[in-house]
Amino acid sequence: MNELANFWNLIVESNTFNFAVLLIIFAVLFKKLNISSGVEKIKQDIINTINNAKNERENAKNKLLDAEKSIEHINEDIKQRLDEASQRGEGIARQILSNTEEQVQLIEKNISRVISAEEKTLSAQMTAKTLRASIELAKQHIKNSIANNPELHNKFIDESIENIDKV
Repeated sequence: MNELANFWNLIVESNTFNFAVLLIIFAVLFKKLNISSGVEKIKQDIINTINNAKNERENAKNKLLDAEKSIEHINEDIKQRLDEASQRGEGIARQILSNTEEQVQLIEKNISRVISAEEKTLSAQMTAKTLRASIELAKQHIKNSIANNPELHNKFIDESIENIDKV
């Protein structure tokens, strides 16, 4: 038995035996942990990430091309829109000028009417004042004439009585 124990010690202490045991442990662990499927999964994830990156690169490239196409004629679009805005502005300016001229003409007509009405009012007032002044002057003249010539007083009374009879 001693020999068996020595043989056993020799095997346990040998590097080949230790290496074989290590391989068996790794094989058991490999089967238990299923490393190959994990490695395969990681490999597939890397492949998918690379494919997604390629697709994203293509999408970005297409978007860049679209953006370049959209800004290709931007200067012409800006010039066209500025021209359109300028034309609209000129049209609005002409419309405002036309409306302003119409308003000025209406105001001038209204001013002319007001001036004409005021002239008529002033003329009527002046006529009334002149008429009153003329009547006063005539009264004074009649009074002076009657005072200077008393016979005229009787003559005026007689004429007034005759006029009353006619009415």
